Amino acid sequence: MKDNSFAVDYKYDSSADVLAVKVKRDFSYHETIEMDEGILLDFDVNNVPISLEVLDASKRFNVPKYSLHNLFSFNMNVCVNDDCIKIDVTIGVSIHNKQKDSVLSSLINNYANIPNMETELVTA
Repeated sequence: MKDNSFAVDYKYDSSADVLAVKVKRDFSYHETIEMDEGILLDFDVNNVPISLEVLDASKRFNVPKYSLHNLFSFNMNVCVNDDCIKIDVTIGVSIHNKQKDSVLSSLINNYANIPNMETELVTA
């Protein structure tokens, strides 16, 4: 892990098809940024990303629902500059006993004026 990375836990609700990822450390929630419809990124009071919620996760990652219950890896890079917020999420899943990486990317304008930063959220 990099110095500016944070370990995360995740939960997957197959009936709602929602993947929720949250940092393992204590934090004080500040605001939610909707990256795309159904992709929600939360920041703490220090403007550090603390959680990600992905609705319709199996469709967005193009994997079967059962594979999202046991991720073997999760990595999300968050890059914020004056103009935009960009996330690149890579999950590792097992499909029919074969490991597969699936990627989700999103880019929006930095309308919330989050300060410039780059960080990573990863499974430990």
